[in-house]
Amino acid sequence: MFCFDDFKQKMASLVSHRYLVSADEAEIDLEVDQRSQDNPNPDEQANNIITRKESISSSDRQVTGKKNNDDYEDIADIGDEDHHQSYQIERPTYTERQFHNEYKENDFEYVPYAQRLKKKIHKCHCGPRCCKDVIVSTLPILGWLPEYVIKTQLIRDIVSGITVCVMNIPQGMAYALLASLPPVYGLYLSFFAPIVYAFTGTSKDLAMGTYAIGSMMVGAAIEDVVPHYPADEPPTDYMNYNNTNTTAMPTWDREQELIDAAVILALIVGIIQLIMAVLHLGWITIYLSVPFMNGYISATACRLFTIQLINMLGVTVGSYSGAFDLFYTWGDIFENVDEWNYVTILLSISCILTIIAIKEIEIRYKKQLHGYPLGSELIVVILGTIASYLLDLEENYGVAVVGEIPAGLPTPSVPSTTYLTDLIGPAFPIVIISYAIAMVVVTLFAQKKGYKTDGNQELVAYGTTNVVVSFFSGFPASGAFDRTLVQDAAGGSSQIAGLVNSAVMLVVLLWIGPFFEALPSAVLASIIMITIADAFRNIPRDAKLYYNDILDFHVWWVTGMAVICFDIDLGLLIGVGFSIFIHVWRTQEPYCTLLGRIPDTELYKDIKWYSDANECPGVKIFCMHSSLYFANTAHFKARVYKLTKINPMQILRQKARQEQLELLERKKKLKEIKKDDSVDVIVPQESEQEMSQTRRRGHSTKPYSTDNNKSSDNLIVDEDDREMGSPHGTYIPELEDDDSYAGEDGLSTDLSPGNKIHTIIIDFSPLNFIDITGLTGLQQLFREYRLIGIKILLAHCKKRVRDFLSNVHFYEKVGIEETACLFVTVHDAVLSTAAPDKVNN
Repeated sequence: MFCFDDFKQKMASLVSHRYLVSADEAEIDLEVDQRSQDNPNPDEQANNIITRKESISSSDRQVTGKKNNDDYEDIADIGDEDHHQSYQIERPTYTERQFHNEYKENDFEYVPYAQRLKKKIHKCHCGPRCCKDVIVSTLPILGWLPEYVIKTQLIRDIVSGITVCVMNIPQGMAYALLASLPPVYGLYLSFFAPIVYAFTGTSKDLAMGTYAIGSMMVGAAIEDVVPHYPADEPPTDYMNYNNTNTTAMPTWDREQELIDAAVILALIVGIIQLIMAVLHLGWITIYLSVPFMNGYISATACRLFTIQLINMLGVTVGSYSGAFDLFYTWGDIFENVDEWNYVTILLSISCILTIIAIKEIEIRYKKQLHGYPLGSELIVVILGTIASYLLDLEENYGVAVVGEIPAGLPTPSVPSTTYLTDLIGPAFPIVIISYAIAMVVVTLFAQKKGYKTDGNQELVAYGTTNVVVSFFSGFPASGAFDRTLVQDAAGGSSQIAGLVNSAVMLVVLLWIGPFFEALPSAVLASIIMITIADAFRNIPRDAKLYYNDILDFHVWWVTGMAVICFDIDLGLLIGVGFSIFIHVWRTQEPYCTLLGRIPDTELYKDIKWYSDANECPGVKIFCMHSSLYFANTAHFKARVYKLTKINPMQILRQKARQEQLELLERKKKLKEIKKDDSVDVIVPQESEQEMSQTRRRGHSTKPYSTDNNKSSDNLIVDEDDREMGSPHGTYIPELEDDDSYAGEDGLSTDLSPGNKIHTIIIDFSPLNFIDITGLTGLQQLFREYRLIGIKILLAHCKKRVRDFLSNVHFYEKVGIEETACLFVTVHDAVLSTAAPDKVNN
């Protein structure tokens, strides 16, 4: 049993060691002990020594910890949690160079990719074991099938497979209709897809086949590329075509064209997925954030709702594409109210209420049913088919029915390439969305049951499935979350359940399928309506993002409106692009602050949030909570100017302005003397040259110290400096302020005697990387502050950042030694400023 007191004691023992402890790990009583410079050991760091007093602030108890013979002594139980522990550590102050000289880094030799590949090839011995591993990784069924326990697993998988098939029959037909295809093609896909995935997939629970979102995307894609009439035979009434029904179109087999487009789309999707698997591009789904996915699915559900509402109302609308096509469709629905088929509406409402009632029974009597569904979809399909036969709904009331469902399996054939090039673009959203949804399901159940899956092999499985089904008149397949839940609830333990599902589906295709020819399309539309209800129930939940994270809320609604107002493909691109833009926006103006030291510790905290944090005299410690790259470089510089209240370029321009005004004043006085005394006075040539040089460069290039120059100490540049003119009315265009160098709100500097800043320390601990633009901005800061006698130090640099600065020769370009600039911690940098004679400047 876990004992929290023992855990505290073990953790307390770790603080007794004598090495460096991070400033964020503990509160420390700190002194600065200036040790003697006469150190007999030249390798010993003769710098400031950090001394930490170690004691336990508990009543009648004193505990010390020391490091002897590389063993750590245990520290006694701390006792009450309100008591604080203090400890003592002695070490020199370290620059990064000094630290690495004493504690060597591990050497990692860079090996080019070609050499690594060659080494792997040499290591590969194509023996029986190697061949077996390759085959098993390609066909995972060969790995788990020998371990399959027939006595305990087979019955469960058979029951689970039959249960899923009962649900799969109506869903297959409904989702095929959603994909603008005859319902039988959904049954074809429901038969072939589980078979292929059972051999190639790594998930034991995923139910492969038709899925609402994927089917809707397929329908939208093929409807966009397949015309309503042949290209060489436009309809007679072309101008009014979009507002007429299908009877005005010339006779041609558009249904077969849609089938051909869907089949070739499955082949394209499969090939893209296989290419992604070869290139290991499964990570691409990380760009699909949760708000984006929710917005995309909710908006897709809106489009899906519109399509199925047309089937439930039995109304005819025009065909539209492009921007705002959904609004035009809704306009036609309400304009053609007199065409609504009230028998179809009554049938749809009856089906929806029946499904809801059966599902409520399943929820109420879940324990009694042991998780097995009652098959509400199949029940309404059977009842709807019987009602259609008995009442002859198609002939008597004009209710649309499924139509012919041929018995048997489709003949294998090569997909038609008529729409190959047109469907390459729409295939990519289907690939990404279907893979993302399927991987969410796969990961969820793998974590639940504790088995491993391979994301890259899943891509192989999906790609192989889509390629195979394309030769058997199938459209793109995906994992279905609802059927996977049913399969798990029914006791499914492996993909044997998927094979059982296919076996039952084969019986339906061979003998039972033709009995569903009289099934009303409104029944299938009602099933789809129940399916997408969850997406609408999630909208109020997602809208609460407005109060939690306004930027994520914008991603959600922008993605949704893009899908609704334009189409699915363009909405996907807009949503992903806007998500990336929001990420850049978050880091474009990151939080920046000044740090101060907590008294008697080496902890440095935000002076804005901690009133006890005190700034060190003459030192400004700056920290930006982000990496430094092109989008925030300008913000980084502006915040340094603002928070330190020192803008070097403003100071230099002000100094140049004063020098030029002095020259002009001297020249004016010489002219007045010449005029009053009628004496020839020669203006010194060096003054003219100096003024000319000042005009050309706009500021002085000579570095000066704020401590040694009294005139600089009293220099205060006003916030409205750019409006200040010459006291003598002389206009100096060369010396106008440049906005690119001005700090925020026009703030320039404050170098009063009580505010002498000699060092700026930049805490680089939040930085993960610096790009070239950020590097340029950092170099500019170093050079600008160096001109006015202020040095910049860097602290807490990650290795990646340190290596980058060294590789680009940053220190040579800014004219400073790495040993005098780069420190291990902020406190090391602060101590170096307190004893500058001991640090190599």
